[in-house]
Amino acid sequence: MTIPVTTQPFFLSVSGRSRFCLYHPPELAGAASRGAIVYIHPFAEEMNFSRHMAALQSRMLAAQGYAVLQIDLLGCGDSAGDFSEASWSAWVADIIAAARWMQSHRIIHNPTDSTEPLIFWGLRVGCLLATEAASALDEPVDFLFWQPVLSGEAYWRQFRRLEVAAKAVAARALENDSDARKNKPESVTENTPEIEIAGYRVSPALVAGLSASHLALPVNTRRVSCIEVSAWQALDESNTNSLPLPHSLPNSSSMSPSLAAAVDAWREQGTSVRCAVVPGTAFWQIAEAEDCPPLRAATVQLLTEGRDDSA
Repeated sequence: MTIPVTTQPFFLSVSGRSRFCLYHPPELAGAASRGAIVYIHPFAEEMNFSRHMAALQSRMLAAQGYAVLQIDLLGCGDSAGDFSEASWSAWVADIIAAARWMQSHRIIHNPTDSTEPLIFWGLRVGCLLATEAASALDEPVDFLFWQPVLSGEAYWRQFRRLEVAAKAVAARALENDSDARKNKPESVTENTPEIEIAGYRVSPALVAGLSASHLALPVNTRRVSCIEVSAWQALDESNTNSLPLPHSLPNSSSMSPSLAAAVDAWREQGTSVRCAVVPGTAFWQIAEAEDCPPLRAATVQLLTEGRDDSA
């Protein structure tokens, strides 16, 4: 993918090792930044499948006046380390470092105003990491959730199904291959140093952190923008040109039941929550580069609605 001229690639040092970043400065000439956004990518192959959408949305937000930072976490993408070296705590530390970098650059874009919101934008497991990292910061953080995972334990069980499927295929091969039976690998146990699933070696520290995580907002959270992508709604709206408006879902009635319950709970604790369900495919599960224009449009609308009357 060609990097636009305005995008600034660089390496951020975290604990003496490099993390690859892409910084998209706000592009509204003569205007202060509307906010500082840190993008937190999803887990394993979902990160690679969603790169195209993340890049499109980052550039779109920059064009709307937001400063956006994309970071490859430890062992991911072009950052230092192997995936097997990653731990949940290391990833949280990466996000905190990215947030502090963004905080230090606020004065460049808003020399007279440092009150622009800091926004953590998470996709899938990235939402779990976002809330945990935000809890370690002194200032409040707003959130943008794309297709949020609510339970790390449930997600890990789902991810392990890939291993079960691979073992089933291997077992059938063993039944028909005497040489393979002789060289059958040892089974994975709780004491195995790491687990390999779908080509990713996952450390016990990463498994433990992911499994213990759940989507809980810090007590000082002011604002959440939450969007689900629905293939069913894509079929339902295939003959229309209209996009679902965020304010058309005041009770989260069109969201999945589990996420709707979470949204209602966040509102009960006093957090301002804006949400939308948009038509589209699960691009984070598709190897080909996918775009979801309704998601990108709803994201800008949710972030700017009611926040900046002068925009």
